[in-house]
Amino acid sequence: MPAKFNFKPIADGIEGAYFLRDDSRITSNIYLFEHEGKKLIVDAGDGRDILPFTPDICFLTHGHFDHVGGVKTGWKEVFIHPSETITSKFAVIPVNAHPLPSTSFDFGKFHFEIIHTPGHTPGSMCLFETNNSILVSGDTLFAGGGFGRTDLGGEGAEEKMQESLEILSRLDWKILCPGHGELEFK
Repeated sequence: MPAKFNFKPIADGIEGAYFLRDDSRITSNIYLFEHEGKKLIVDAGDGRDILPFTPDICFLTHGHFDHVGGVKTGWKEVFIHPSETITSKFAVIPVNAHPLPSTSFDFGKFHFEIIHTPGHTPGSMCLFETNNSILVSGDTLFAGGGFGRTDLGGEGAEEKMQESLEILSRLDWKILCPGHGELEFK
């Protein structure tokens, strides 16, 4: 990745897994997985960071503007959970976003399980990369045990969030990659 773009490795020893974080404004972290020249991202930020590439695949953890604003209309493989249908002051579903084709997928040496985690929004989801125990948690779970708001525009639900956090607590993740803030290592 170009140095000016500041993608950093998620962890030592995991080739092809990077993240971009900018705490100077409300924008999501962007996660990048590479394999044989192909690029998969999870979340696209608020749109102010113009990626120096077109991703082959983009997964959106939910539809809030700070996670989907960077999606470009020319991107072909953009996926969001089918329960994410609300548009509001905070949420917009990109016109080129498609419902998830499955609940798991392989991308080179990476194997992802997709976990529906409603609470922050009805269609919030996490991606668990099982080969390296990386949990990309969107706004469902943050480092230190915090979690996303459930009171934004009637989109969230506290009870659903607690159920989703219980599901995530049973996963054997080693690296937490949240939608905002720092990564967490067990």
